Amino acid sequence: MSAMGTWDLAHPIVANHFRGIIEPIFFGNAPTVLQQNQMRGKPRPYLLSAIDLLKRIQGKTIVEVGCMRQPMAHGMDQFNPACCNDGHSTIFWGHSGLDVHSVDINPGAVKIAAAECAKYPNVKVTCADGIEFLKAFGGTIDLLYLDAWDVTKGTPYAEKHMEAFEVAREKLSPSSIVLIDDTDVQFGGKGRMVVPAVIRAGYDLLLHGRQTMLMRL
Repeated sequence: MSAMGTWDLAHPIVANHFRGIIEPIFFGNAPTVLQQNQMRGKPRPYLLSAIDLLKRIQGKTIVEVGCMRQPMAHGMDQFNPACCNDGHSTIFWGHSGLDVHSVDINPGAVKIAAAECAKYPNVKVTCADGIEFLKAFGGTIDLLYLDAWDVTKGTPYAEKHMEAFEVAREKLSPSSIVLIDDTDVQFGGKGRMVVPAVIRAGYDLLLHGRQTMLMRL
């Protein structure tokens, strides 16, 4: 399907979740604490858009590389800027009712995510290296969420997210979504290398900000 056709499908869903939202792109700058809490875009509208789009294309399986790291201190229908910088992605995936596989190498993060998602039997949280997990994953992926290696100067965070996509690439279904967190900082952040690679793989760019969303139909 053409990029226009993809956007025609996605537009009503994206417009609904992003209505009234304006978010800055920090590009090469690191946001201050105030900017992080009060100005920087939050994952919530991206996550909700991805879930609705995934259901629209009848996707069934979500693979998350890098799980939530902070408990949700409020209901899902509420929003607290200081709390929701983390995004609580694993909870949102779990609440979707779809098949969720979340992996993180940090035992503390895995413990939090597993506890927060204990009420969702559709969520499986694994403590492992994300790339090794993707290599061993035997199913088909309808939504790949990349949010693992932190944007830390001097570390290969961009290369690692690129590698994760390349490992998962042949397991992505023909109609699928790729969502990458932290793409509004450090010259593209976690998506600096992987976003162009996903586009070259035939995906259309739908959203670029705090997160970047791409979809192929």
